[in-house]
Amino acid sequence: MTRHEYALVDVFTDRKFGGNQLAVFHDGRGIDDKTMQAVAKELLIAETTFVLPREKDGDHKVRIFTPGRELPFAGHPTVGTTWVLSGGRDGGLKLELGIGTIAVTVKGGFVEMDQPLPTFGPELESSEMHPRLVAALGVDSYASNPPNQVVSCGNPFLFAPMGMRDVQNLQLSPPALDALLRDVGAMGVYAFTPFASVTPGSDVHGRMFPTGVGITEDPATGSAAGPLGCYLVRHGLARTGETIVAEQGFEIGRPSFLRIRIDGTRENVTGVHVGGNVVDVGGGWMEL
Repeated sequence: MTRHEYALVDVFTDRKFGGNQLAVFHDGRGIDDKTMQAVAKELLIAETTFVLPREKDGDHKVRIFTPGRELPFAGHPTVGTTWVLSGGRDGGLKLELGIGTIAVTVKGGFVEMDQPLPTFGPELESSEMHPRLVAALGVDSYASNPPNQVVSCGNPFLFAPMGMRDVQNLQLSPPALDALLRDVGAMGVYAFTPFASVTPGSDVHGRMFPTGVGITEDPATGSAAGPLGCYLVRHGLARTGETIVAEQGFEIGRPSFLRIRIDGTRENVTGVHVGGNVVDVGGGWMEL
């Protein structure tokens, strides 16, 4: 048995017990895949990361586990792990993830990552998927404008714009939603309103419901924030070069704030940046 220490942080928040929880194991050497998954299930928080020696062009290799499975990429683990590795000091790191090497910077307590450029899937209004989405989310039938659409900056998500009341009062049918997400090739649905917010200063109010990761609702989804920004720019709801603030997690008592910046033009995105604050909460160790 070897003692493995981990840090516990809250990501995309400026106060403890907000944002999204993350456990970071400083040294994942000697821990096999099965044990990593068991540890993530034991901790039962959104994600757990294991830091390993570099293998390619990064400073560290990082593996990301939810209670249900390993992910090739996730946003708040990338931001939170960088914060822990840097000790909160200004600078930059490159993390080797399942989708490739991601650059992350820390400046003045703010952590920002670069994400892959977006890919856009088809709009769903013209297909049979739209009424299935309405039924899966438990909302009144609506003709979304802008449209429901799958967008990815590393992880594909289905973006479903609607009114604030609908977002706050969703009545999910998990089996129906899982089947729909499987059919459209998305790992979660991001229900949001670009027209209202709970907190002054926010531009978007959203909720994320992932599939197959062992949690029902995610309080802060960094890998969805990048494609959300690209979606908003593509549909004329935001401008490139400006900071977009997305609030999330309010309905489950974990208020989160994600800051998004998109470079390029509406038709040609050349850069995707997502950042936020991280708060140290505590830590512990396991004998593995």
